[in-house]
Amino acid sequence: MGNISRAVCHLNIIGFRAAVAAQRDTSLRGQPFVIAGATGGRALVLDLSPEAMKEGISPGMALGVAERRVRDLTVLAPDPPAYLTMNRELEKIAALYAPVYENDQFGNLYLDLTGTAGLFGPAADCASRILREMLEQVSIRPAAAVAGNKLICKIATRTIRPTGLIQVQAGAEADFLVHQDLRLLPGMGPGLLRTAAVTGLREIGELAALSDGEAVSLFGKHGRHLRDTARGIDDSPVETVSLGEKRIEKHLDFAEDTLDFDVIRGGLMLLAETGGIEMRGQKWGTAAVLLHIVYADGVRAEGQEKQRRLCITDRDIAAAAERVYLKAVVRRLRIRSITLTLGDLRPLGWSPDLFEIAEDTKQRKLQEAADKVRNKYGPGMLTTAAVYAASRKEPVLSLPSVSNA
Repeated sequence: MGNISRAVCHLNIIGFRAAVAAQRDTSLRGQPFVIAGATGGRALVLDLSPEAMKEGISPGMALGVAERRVRDLTVLAPDPPAYLTMNRELEKIAALYAPVYENDQFGNLYLDLTGTAGLFGPAADCASRILREMLEQVSIRPAAAVAGNKLICKIATRTIRPTGLIQVQAGAEADFLVHQDLRLLPGMGPGLLRTAAVTGLREIGELAALSDGEAVSLFGKHGRHLRDTARGIDDSPVETVSLGEKRIEKHLDFAEDTLDFDVIRGGLMLLAETGGIEMRGQKWGTAAVLLHIVYADGVRAEGQEKQRRLCITDRDIAAAAERVYLKAVVRRLRIRSITLTLGDLRPLGWSPDLFEIAEDTKQRKLQEAADKVRNKYGPGMLTTAAVYAASRKEPVLSLPSVSNA
């Protein structure tokens, strides 16, 4: 591309599931309604219309509370096939203008418009045409931003949502960010926001001004990355691979070939821990757990298990991997290595019943607490008893032994 400035367009469809529902049933437009799961006597609001939000309903709220706030509230079940259809339509439009586009299938599309000015005009004009086509063809009206990287685009759409178009010119990123609310910065969860509030940080520019030492002191081992994010630094590419095609693979070679199932089980849990925290860091879940096993004589075995519900926690991933292992390994020979693959990755929001079952909620909160410790102090600081017990027999069961396959 030579000296051509990078141009990225972000299309942000706020309340994607609710927007799809309103597009399919026009009688819902202008009405308060929610998308919610409803099993096991417990259901939470997963998405909602702008009118429901104005009534004080928010995502994650118990459905019962929402129904008390709005009499005769319309409650809809999630409709994954409709979301897939809408994503295909949105991608058709994106493909007309961008040689490379990325869709998280949950209301966020990134289009790389670099070098397309000769065909479609300046990036902002091109974005305007895309918005018009989406409104005319699928009745969807996203917020859109044009800037030099995905991070600036994402923050920019958050400043104008639910609809509109904004452009951040090259060289103006720092001025744009300096007085923006810190809550708009990707990655600032409730815990980090509490830390920032205690220290008086309210704006992105205040976080960007921290030194390396100050950032690490306040926000731990990821403090510098967080500070750099506040400075608008983002070199991540717009990737064409759809989320469902991405994989996370973790590999472990045993120090000695083994038939000890306690050691193998510890190895599976270790791979689940290292792959799981990487997956959840991207806010993904897996719908396919795959395992490759190499025997001592070099012969390979493999198997996979498709998940009816997204597999999210280390415990569920390891349990699925163990089931695959027991089915795939049929020879009485020692095992040399195992590779765990988390496939068919999907945004966590795709799981309509993610928050419904009380036991799952407990496990999710436990997993979040464990991830918080690992992210702050390092992944080796916290592990399960299965890994610890196995490591007493097999010293190779430690994080440095795990590699990306």
